[in-house]
Amino acid sequence: MKKLVIGFVLVGCTNNEPQYVTCAPMGPSATDKCSIEADGASALADQQGSLHVPVKPDTDWRAAERDRRMELQMEVDPSVVVPIYRLEHYDLSVEWTVTNLDSAPGTFYVDLNGANEEVGYDPSLIDLDPTSDEDPPAPPLSGAVPIEIPANGTIDGTFREDQLLEAAIDLEQMTRGGYNPFRATLTISKNDEAFAPLAGGAEIPRIAWRQLVRVDIVFRPDHHMRLDFQLRVRPHYDDIIHDKGLNAPADEIVVYDPPDYVYTP
Repeated sequence: MKKLVIGFVLVGCTNNEPQYVTCAPMGPSATDKCSIEADGASALADQQGSLHVPVKPDTDWRAAERDRRMELQMEVDPSVVVPIYRLEHYDLSVEWTVTNLDSAPGTFYVDLNGANEEVGYDPSLIDLDPTSDEDPPAPPLSGAVPIEIPANGTIDGTFREDQLLEAAIDLEQMTRGGYNPFRATLTISKNDEAFAPLAGGAEIPRIAWRQLVRVDIVFRPDHHMRLDFQLRVRPHYDDIIHDKGLNAPADEIVVYDPPDYVYTP
């Protein structure tokens, strides 16, 4: 088995042990898809899969954790909305395996997108310049790297915590800051403490940035291949992530599928 890790090891400390999240066909997120089999002729719909983060509703949190959001809201500009699920609550990473089911070598892409509690990001729905037929397609939040695989071979890979952190911030900059998708995804912002909306107004501080609550994967192989992936959650608060993952009872987790981001040039 060939091991490919796109990046370096996960960093940071944690209050809780990491938890792996896989699809739960009988759970409240039964439509999630974490295994994709496709080839170069597959339709886009057949190349996509998703996994929701098994977040608990804030009504199930300890009072102190619910109160923190109200305290933060008092500290920021009134025009800035402090979200429920924030970067401080948990870190995410995605581990994947691609198996080449063809007797010929090939090339594939694994792209990562996602959604926070307010908006999702699907680059296939974005037209950066409606007046041009030659405009490049909108970028994914992470990925877009061609990877070669031998005939009947297997490759493992990882989207690291820092890449998922950057993806969450990029989505915030696009939707709350009005940034062009290329500007957001090509600028490293994971260590920033605030960003200013391009249209003016108050800066949005890091403590008010939304974390991803759904991870979307697009698999683009040029031969017959299969992608399997799972989500790794590292919580920083005991009450935020359900320990049963997506197998939790429907009333004990929240499944977010917000509207997709609409880019306005």
